[in-house]
Amino acid sequence: MNPDAEKVNIASGLKLKWSGTLDMGDLYKKMKTWLESSGYGDESKNFKEVKYVERIGAGGKQIEAKWLGERNVSDYFSYLITVTFFITRLRDVEVPFNGKKIKMSQATVEIKFSADLIKNRKGKWSKGSFMKKIYERLVVKDRMNDYKLELYQKIYSFHDEVKTYLNLHKF
Repeated sequence: MNPDAEKVNIASGLKLKWSGTLDMGDLYKKMKTWLESSGYGDESKNFKEVKYVERIGAGGKQIEAKWLGERNVSDYFSYLITVTFFITRLRDVEVPFNGKKIKMSQATVEIKFSADLIKNRKGKWSKGSFMKKIYERLVVKDRMNDYKLELYQKIYSFHDEVKTYLNLHKF
């Protein structure tokens, strides 16, 4: 992110906490697919896994991960979605399913979602610039409000998709 760009927080308190049996790889894939299809998940351009820590303890694995996905919506604005995973007591289990045993994971999963609107993403103007203030107050004010609403709806949609996935895929 350019040093003169500014973040406007749109949503930050979104959190899911869930315990049970799940296919951890499938959850990751579903979330990554949602990000890709929404324009945030291209690893060569706008997606980064900025943190991945795995610890092994007596109660199972503990994983901490953080994803950042950015999507440019104009020359001046972009959307930034941050997903933080905190997975505890992760262990492999076998579950009977349709007369067979399949390998799954038992875990407690906590996922946090946040969304930020990035203004002046290319750093066209310095942070305190008079021209920047005029541009934002007079020229792009309505568009900025539209972008805020769109990003708000997008992050809640993503949150709902993950929540639905976790509730539907119980074993």
